[in-house]
Amino acid sequence: MSNLHPFPKSFIFGVATADHQVEAYDPQYEDIRDVWERNQKLTKRGKATDFWNRYPEDIGLAKSLGCKAFRFSIAWSRVEPKPGEFNEAAFEHYRQLIECIKSHDMEPIVTLHHFTHPIHVEARGGLIADEFPSIYAQYVTQVAKRLGNSAKYWISFNEPSQLIYGYVKPWWEESYFMPPGLPPEATMQDQMAAVGQLMRNLFVAHTRGREILKQYNSDARVGANPMLLGLPVWLQKLVDLNVTRLGSKEDLIQQGKRFTEPQLLEKGKVDVVIANFTVNQERQQQVAFSDTYYIAEQTVMVKSQSPIQQLANLNGKIVAVIESSTAQKCIGKLLPTAIAKVFKNYEAAKTALDYEQVDGILADDTILMGIIQQFKEQYKLIGEKLTQEPYAAAIVKGDRTFLHTVNTALHEFKTSGAWVDSYQRYFPGQVVPDLPESIANQQDNIAQSYFHSPILERIKKRGYLIVAVKDNVPGFSYLNPRTKKFEGLEIDFARQVAKQILGDANKIKFYPVTTQKRLPVLRSFVKFLDPIFKTFGILSTSITSNWWHLGMAGKLPTFLCPVECVGKQDFVGLDYYWGISNLRIDRIRKLWDAAKGRFGNAPVWSSVLYDMLQFHAQMFPGKEIMILENGCVEEADGVKRHEYISQHIHQVQRAVNNGVNIIGYISWCITSNREWGHPFDNDSDFGLYHIDLDNDPDLKRIPSIASEVYREIVDKGNVNE
Repeated sequence: MSNLHPFPKSFIFGVATADHQVEAYDPQYEDIRDVWERNQKLTKRGKATDFWNRYPEDIGLAKSLGCKAFRFSIAWSRVEPKPGEFNEAAFEHYRQLIECIKSHDMEPIVTLHHFTHPIHVEARGGLIADEFPSIYAQYVTQVAKRLGNSAKYWISFNEPSQLIYGYVKPWWEESYFMPPGLPPEATMQDQMAAVGQLMRNLFVAHTRGREILKQYNSDARVGANPMLLGLPVWLQKLVDLNVTRLGSKEDLIQQGKRFTEPQLLEKGKVDVVIANFTVNQERQQQVAFSDTYYIAEQTVMVKSQSPIQQLANLNGKIVAVIESSTAQKCIGKLLPTAIAKVFKNYEAAKTALDYEQVDGILADDTILMGIIQQFKEQYKLIGEKLTQEPYAAAIVKGDRTFLHTVNTALHEFKTSGAWVDSYQRYFPGQVVPDLPESIANQQDNIAQSYFHSPILERIKKRGYLIVAVKDNVPGFSYLNPRTKKFEGLEIDFARQVAKQILGDANKIKFYPVTTQKRLPVLRSFVKFLDPIFKTFGILSTSITSNWWHLGMAGKLPTFLCPVECVGKQDFVGLDYYWGISNLRIDRIRKLWDAAKGRFGNAPVWSSVLYDMLQFHAQMFPGKEIMILENGCVEEADGVKRHEYISQHIHQVQRAVNNGVNIIGYISWCITSNREWGHPFDNDSDFGLYHIDLDNDPDLKRIPSIASEVYREIVDKGNVNE
């Protein structure tokens, strides 16, 4: 780090929180995120950090770091639980919170909409309704009446650039990233029309909200904080041309094809894989999954006469796992004291167990139950179930109509009673487990052809469905040596798909696969073009442009940003997390994944922050700039959180030294929190103070190394050593 002048004494260092992520769930005040996380089977916020009751403690921690600002958000669903009905007790709570911040000599920064709103707002059409700016203005009016004079800095919408992903879905992703998500019949035209309406509504609502706040507090300073994607500036400028050159709404819709529809759909050896395939994040990057048809569980099988009676007895023992299986990936976490030995298939693992070359086999209980069923009284399962493994059908990405067809067949398989009948037939005497709930939006008699479906066309022309299945898992997918026919619950499900498409459950061919071959038989040579098509989709549309700031700078077409909204911000707010260098443009896909919440391997490149600060200073000459979020999980791209903070604040210091009018830096976030439905672990924990959200009933705040580093930087006003 080169020698730089310290930050000016007036510079605002701070920390942040957001209502849904830290306030405990209250069924009286559900928001759309609560409904979304429940319906999508995501991690619910539960008690969160109990910030509603413990905010004085967290504000005190911020003060101990030397902070001058504390950013928080108002839970709209709490202050307006019903349309036009406002909760004075909730307003009083936020008034006291603001006073607590000010009593610690910190500036409150108040966010009005942080990714969520009341269910009743969504019921009236949500953010894309024609009436939304008026609905928002009514809410802001009530806030301003009670709290407007209590705070100087206001954020109208947190990361408006991210809100569009509740209305548009890239072709390579299975689902929408955030609520509300459009119905399955929404076409590409529907999605892009919704995006255009959303952009316009946010500009209009922001402008009206700003006017209202200034009526009650003439000193109010109002802005928003779009998320910067983290591209090199020259590349961001090229992406921005996509939106500034739009001539009409039709242009926006046509441009959306590159983002929402695949340019080329690959052809594998099979149409669908139904073969004990567990859904996980890594696989979701490669294929699209249906709803879950069975919840398996990881467990251990040993010989019946084995002295091993419980998992603790496996300390130092050799446990077999199958190559490319879920067990291979997670044995180190599930059985950390055992010694893993990898086998190509279950037959080899069973042989090794028979000859006592291994002490047990870790696998899905479905597979182990099948082995036990074949070789009665020779093996047993031990210990508690270790994980839950959702099984789903897999297809290639990009054909939404075919995926919907598979889900429709699965819905019928479950609701008709065929699923229960199949389980009872193949697992006689076993307790029938609960049916896995459906996530996809299924409707009776819903039309199947919303989009052109190359896969369906191919199947109908061929006259039969090809399904990859296992041939050695009794009860689920098994080639009966006596009848020479496939049988099992998965086989019955596959026949239901054939019936859905072709009207005849027997118009089907089964393609036996091993665990390792499930992906290769589905995917073809075209998969090598995926990175090219994804990168093209990301860079060639308005979706990833810097559209909020372009609108404020008067560079958007008026159908997106009306003239009366241009320039209506009192400071330039921005969020920055991840970035890529000029020399590593190939990392765009990782950058995209990180922007969508896959933080564990996010690309870190702090220099882009400096370039972006310079870029926005040129776009808005003389305007104050505030970094409203910047932070890191425990480690990303080999960079630890405390290193990340030092590197990025150094870039801010460089920019200030070079004359950029930056007035503040807000670290995300003061404590661990519930990061938008993600499981809580090191890859979703941005806290300067760590809270063990899942295991510590006391929710103790524990300082991290990063908190000490941040305190030192704030104290010195300097990153230099």
